[in-house]
Amino acid sequence: MKSKHTIAFIGGRGLFSSYGGVENATREIAKELSKREDVAVNVYSVEGENDEVFAYSDNLNVIAINRSIYKSLGQHGYILACVLHALFKLRPNAVFLFASGPCVFAPILRLGGIRVISSIRGMDSARDKWGRLSRNILKLGEYCAWKFSHQFTANSKKIVENFSKKRPDSHFIPNGCRAVTDADCASLDKYKVERNGYLLFAARLDPIKRLHLLLEVHRQLPNDQKLPLIIAGGNSNDMEYEAKLKQYENDEKVMFIGHISSSELAPLMKHCRAFILPSVIEGMSNSLLSAMANGKAIIAADIEENRDVVELDDALFEKDSFEQLQISVARVSTNADFCQQLGEKLAVLAHEKYSWENTAERFLELSRVG
Repeated sequence: MKSKHTIAFIGGRGLFSSYGGVENATREIAKELSKREDVAVNVYSVEGENDEVFAYSDNLNVIAINRSIYKSLGQHGYILACVLHALFKLRPNAVFLFASGPCVFAPILRLGGIRVISSIRGMDSARDKWGRLSRNILKLGEYCAWKFSHQFTANSKKIVENFSKKRPDSHFIPNGCRAVTDADCASLDKYKVERNGYLLFAARLDPIKRLHLLLEVHRQLPNDQKLPLIIAGGNSNDMEYEAKLKQYENDEKVMFIGHISSSELAPLMKHCRAFILPSVIEGMSNSLLSAMANGKAIIAADIEENRDVVELDDALFEKDSFEQLQISVARVSTNADFCQQLGEKLAVLAHEKYSWENTAERFLELSRVG
């Protein structure tokens, strides 16, 4: 009997975590690959992560790393524990390293005789929140990603272009997306909002996401142009910044609902008037793709990573421009027909270009060759 092609995902907090884009992409790709009988899929996880618990096939295996390692040694200590387990116990045919930091360990895995596929999900070293040591580790990870992996990938055309001189065989593999099919309006009662009657922001409370800009724009809108704004996000590393944001809670039309699972986010995405992403640093936003798949109007900062995805000028505003964001928010708040038409165009783009099935197949192909 032919043995299965064994693969492992290292990088996020695990199969059942919805901490961020790395976790969401890992979960969707792993679920797709587990449908294949000739592949054994392993996902390294922090013990106890349970945002997204679901039934899964025998072909999908969760390898839980003791939570005390994560708590005492942090993200890099946890990733090292995953790498050591892969090297000395699991011995997969290939390992997928997702995000800049984990790619530091690409040369170790390669020396250990394991095929390495690196996947940069955004230029993490460029984010404002890091100190000098963490920033340098991330830069080292980005170097190791292109230098030592058998296959180098990114979910952003801009990132692939930036690394193309160093790694001409770089692969652009976009995220996929799915429309929500089973989210009724009943859950909206919890937030006292109506279908297509509110705006949605869903991201970490991080300065690069520019939520402070959106909140100030929303605050200055006339009451007759102001829809409720729901903010789904947490996991802030900057308590001072979070406190600054929470000052806007005094407005009865602003709701901070904290970090929620993707299953809790689904009905909010399905029934919002528009999804807003003012972020100035992205890879390929899963939330942006989800909004498109669900036929939602979008307001996103005009950075290359966002423009590559949404393509349409009506869905973009000049990054960090208070005036342009204000015009865009007022338009979606007062013109439901515009939102419907824009949403329909974006849904067509999502359907034609972004599929988790195709994304998973691309990764699987790279795990077998090169």
